[in-house]
Amino acid sequence: MKTFSLLASLGLRDLRNVIALVVVAAIGAGCSKTQPNCIDPSTIDLVKQGVEETLDKVLSGSGGDTELLDRLKKRMQIAVTTIRTSSKDEKIGKVTCEASLEITLANADQIVGDPVFKSLQDSKRLPELVDTSGPAWKTSIQYTAQHTEDTKDLLVELSGHAPMVELLSTVAQSGVMEPRQQPPGDIPSNLLASGNARDAAVRLMNHVYGKQEKENGCWISRFEGMPYCMKIAQSEIKTLGSGKRLYAIANGQAIDQQGEAITAHAMQGLVGAFIVGETNGKPAFIAKSTVIQAGTMGTAPSEWILTELGANDNWGWRGEYGDCHQGYCGSRMVILANRAGIVQEVGGLPTAYDDTGACGDCEGKSSSLASTVRVSDGPDNAEFYHLLVAVTGTSNGKELAKEWTLAFDNAKGTYIEPADWPLGDRDF
Repeated sequence: MKTFSLLASLGLRDLRNVIALVVVAAIGAGCSKTQPNCIDPSTIDLVKQGVEETLDKVLSGSGGDTELLDRLKKRMQIAVTTIRTSSKDEKIGKVTCEASLEITLANADQIVGDPVFKSLQDSKRLPELVDTSGPAWKTSIQYTAQHTEDTKDLLVELSGHAPMVELLSTVAQSGVMEPRQQPPGDIPSNLLASGNARDAAVRLMNHVYGKQEKENGCWISRFEGMPYCMKIAQSEIKTLGSGKRLYAIANGQAIDQQGEAITAHAMQGLVGAFIVGETNGKPAFIAKSTVIQAGTMGTAPSEWILTELGANDNWGWRGEYGDCHQGYCGSRMVILANRAGIVQEVGGLPTAYDDTGACGDCEGKSSSLASTVRVSDGPDNAEFYHLLVAVTGTSNGKELAKEWTLAFDNAKGTYIEPADWPLGDRDF
């Protein structure tokens, strides 16, 4: 029995429109005069084939490769369950069916628990019509089956599978489909012994990312399918009341398959941040993250300042990046700190803004603002102290010189800009 699919003639312009309907035929399936039904093995096989061919088309159309598709197929099993007959048209020998399309992946638990997967969910980049709560991912599908009038071949039209294909394609290209390589054993036992922060940071990076590439000095990390060249931006060993700690942060530049930098304006860079302390004389992570996005032009901030942000040895980092486009310039500060064992962004605020290059003939109405940021020493025993931000310059042509206090909102997990914050609507 040979199979034929009309999918091959479709172009990939809009994912949801293109894969909304797939027609698959089994040529030589037999000259049956009986009306097919929803649970015929031949019908189910064609439904599965339609899903695979659609996935193939989507990955090819979005720049995927055959190797990626092959790896995905080896890790997944397709099942059609909960099959119901919606209607039968005996005059034309056509049956309409509803069912649940189920995809089982060997490492589904790891995938849905991966920070990258959660980030895709939070940013609404994954379809909501697929249930990923169980070991098998599920979505509802519809299909029809009938024999052609001339050759009596079995013809199946499949719809409703687009969300599942979109999910599989996005996840496959994000890199989370691959089984995670665990770091080789525990953190090196003598990581902090030498007191050399740079040496300790290099050894820690080898532990987290694998061996450093000699050619370009990178440790390679991946986020949402994009490779990044990671390099150590700042490292320091501090002896605090709670013990000795290593603070290490790495900034990542997006790169292509040839290792060349990708410098798209809207693309952020990647940050890896790590705090290592000692437990029972052995080094252990206090907090870490490898999936923080920050920066512009495909690269993360290159300079970070280790700062005491709150009581009880709460130290974190402040980094800043800026950009200009179409006469608008600005800079933004990102603040990273440990919250519940994860290094995460606890503040992101514009620190400078200038629109004089875009103002044209609006002399006297432009804005040019700069600021300095410092951390206060209170409130007492607070997890995060207040930020004191002094803003100077001109705002809409008017002189400005004032200091604002930004408090930390524990419920929201971030610093809150005041209502009259002059840089609040001046992001770039």
